[in-house]
Amino acid sequence: MKPFNISRENIFNKLKFISYVGIFVNLILTIAKFYVGIVGNSEALVADGFNSLSDIFAGFVVYTSFKISSKPQDKEHPYGHAKAEMIATFIVALILILFGFSIIGVSAYKLYFHYYEKPAIDTLIVALATVVVKEILYKWTLRWGNLLKSTGLIATAYDHRSDVIVSLAVVVGILFAIKGYYYMDPIAGIVVSFFIFRLALKLIRESIGNLMDESPPLFVVDKIKNIITSVKGVEKITDIKVRKSGPYFYIDVEIEINQNMTVKMSHDIAENVKSSLMSSNIYINDVMVHINPFEN
Repeated sequence: MKPFNISRENIFNKLKFISYVGIFVNLILTIAKFYVGIVGNSEALVADGFNSLSDIFAGFVVYTSFKISSKPQDKEHPYGHAKAEMIATFIVALILILFGFSIIGVSAYKLYFHYYEKPAIDTLIVALATVVVKEILYKWTLRWGNLLKSTGLIATAYDHRSDVIVSLAVVVGILFAIKGYYYMDPIAGIVVSFFIFRLALKLIRESIGNLMDESPPLFVVDKIKNIITSVKGVEKITDIKVRKSGPYFYIDVEIEINQNMTVKMSHDIAENVKSSLMSSNIYINDVMVHINPFEN
């Protein structure tokens, strides 16, 4: 279950670094899109600039959540602060929805009033460069998000992918506008907005499920059960509950052992169960073991 060799204390440092890179890249893209879009008469590229601007805001939200999540447990938060990442994921999804509505609004305005302009060739170059840069950033961020089991980082990665789709629509719109088919630009914008809504709803469902302590997939629970039953002295699992908080798992399990064992022996078995689980997966943050007597 252990995905790769990285210490627990370095996880959040890596998360914050990747988030910072995303913010910096989006800042460069925002400046380029606004400047070239305005000078080159491309409303589509300017709109995409607002998309990158919203990404900067979303990046700061996720970055802040990583800082909060890395705080240790305290009296008010005995389970730590990792659920801040779920809140950040939810906020990113809301930002995507707002951006989707903004695309529909601008596109509908252009179609209704026939507000079209022929863009300069520089706008096409910037749009194509955005597609390449965002695709690279998407793959890099998603890879680390999966390795670190970070829903916030995975949400950011899919936000990069949505930007690729948006920028591809901008590329198509600019190409058709250069050829004289000006109406294709706003139509492409409306189509893209529905992809954004679909992604946002997916992220909202995942974040709400995590905040409500939704159980992880069955295969994850089965792996945990296999580790528990492999511990010497464990006769049976009476009950097990597994929940996620940010990237981490918290486990509550009831096991049955020989009723004739001493308190010390029972305690040692419980500790072995906990240590076996903790060592098997860097993302298992805490295990609570309850002992029940086993009767033949």
